[in-house]
Amino acid sequence: MKRSFLIVLSLFLTTSIFANDFITKFLKECVETDRPVSNVNIGNAMLNKMASNTSDEELKTTFRELNSIRIITTENKDDSKYYFDKANEMAFSEFTDYKEVVSVNERRSKINILLKKIDEKTQDLILIALDDDSKLTIITVSGNIDFNSISKLSSSLREGEIEESVSEKEAEKNN
Repeated sequence: MKRSFLIVLSLFLTTSIFANDFITKFLKECVETDRPVSNVNIGNAMLNKMASNTSDEELKTTFRELNSIRIITTENKDDSKYYFDKANEMAFSEFTDYKEVVSVNERRSKINILLKKIDEKTQDLILIALDDDSKLTIITVSGNIDFNSISKLSSSLREGEIEESVSEKEAEKNN
């Protein structure tokens, strides 16, 4: 009986944790089937694998200190603007325990970054961006967030350095 109770309790806790996650809630409540989005989830195990496959010590540390990265994108201009408004509406009305740390509203791009401090080492970050080409990007990051390292990580992801280092390591293993 005790074991069954623990299993049910752990399932409930897992469900309630994900229910409070911005991306999960956004996908469930805002995304429409006729307006699809791309969704990428990078968990702790993959972040640790990425850390072991890069030679950059700063990136290794960043990967190891993060718990998860979740990304939603869409390139359809009409959908992007619609979802940008929906995401901001949801963030500011339902995620009130997050504090806005950056807000950029330029002529052709808009960015909102919200942060919630969980404890001394753990934060949750929500980034909602509409870029110059009207492409939507929503990113959530959880873990020990160092903004300088996150900036470097973002640049590396864009330049493909991480994929290259993973591919190189895989090629070395196969030889």
